Amino acid sequence: MASPFSGPVAAVCEALVATPSEYGDEELIAGLVEERCIELGVVHERQGNAVVARTGGDGPAMALVGHLDTVPNWPGGTTRVEGDRIVGRGAADMKGGVAVMLRLVERTAHLPRPTVYIFYDREEGGNHLNGIHEVLANRRLIGEPSFAVVLEPTGNTVHAGAVGTLNADVVYRGRLAHSARPWQGVNAIYEGAEALRRFAARKEQPVVVEGLEFHDTVTVTLAHGGATRNVVPDEFRLAVNVRVAPGRDLAAARAEVEALAAPGEVEWLDESPSAVPNVTEPAVRAFIEATGVEVHPKQAWTDVATLQAAGIPALNYGPGEASQAHQRDEWVSIAALEECERVLADYLGR
Repeated sequence: MASPFSGPVAAVCEALVATPSEYGDEELIAGLVEERCIELGVVHERQGNAVVARTGGDGPAMALVGHLDTVPNWPGGTTRVEGDRIVGRGAADMKGGVAVMLRLVERTAHLPRPTVYIFYDREEGGNHLNGIHEVLANRRLIGEPSFAVVLEPTGNTVHAGAVGTLNADVVYRGRLAHSARPWQGVNAIYEGAEALRRFAARKEQPVVVEGLEFHDTVTVTLAHGGATRNVVPDEFRLAVNVRVAPGRDLAAARAEVEALAAPGEVEWLDESPSAVPNVTEPAVRAFIEATGVEVHPKQAWTDVATLQAAGIPALNYGPGEASQAHQRDEWVSIAALEECERVLADYLGR
């Protein structure tokens, strides 16, 4: 029986999207990717819920990189085809890119150029649990790649670099009281009110790096306080997400958040480094010049940062639209899938 991940790229993408793989639950999809590698007869290795495949000869390889997990589906979300669009959770982020990778495993199986395909898990959560770290720590198949393309959604343009990320909780303390006698307590929500105004007034800050404009941002994404309607709350908690432009020190970003949050207690949860665009690096420049695709800054975090930190020049190039990531009725166009496959197949066949 043929693998569900066989056939033209649109069929592969539809099958991938129809296979649930929420963060932390990637065993099924990883198994199906491994089965496809076995069916194609390519050298591969299963590493937990990551799969690494290699085609071509020995020596430094070009790496194609894609994560298998998605954020949770929206209520009632199903996989369907609407005209030129495949709709479903993960279609853009980033099962469209994974579909292109699986098609290229088949198309490059007998080409001489060394190529490594990294299908990994746990990208959509904290960086310290990201499955790519285990893959990079075990380099039996990947070796020392000379260049990597991460097939995150970019609308078939190059998104160079990546902004770093910091996540924190800010806690404001008060004292419980009955809401009929609020003077007997301290309202924790009011304790955080001035800080909320400061966060709201902090606008995005443009930062130009290698001719590309990134933005430093600080955003309150969650707020929670109180237990019931007739009790003065003794705790108010904010979730703060920070995006740090390439070249900016993470310590400086933390210091800024702590100043904005005063007098709250800041609890730092995780961080992911930024990545410079690196557009003048020879392998990156060669890809851009050979494909002729447009270049934009990556105003998001991706594992381009992880790869570059490991000494592997990398860029983002994939078929989905970045604006579709994590959206209800998320979609990727079939034309974009076919275009991405064509561009990368041509480049690998050079």
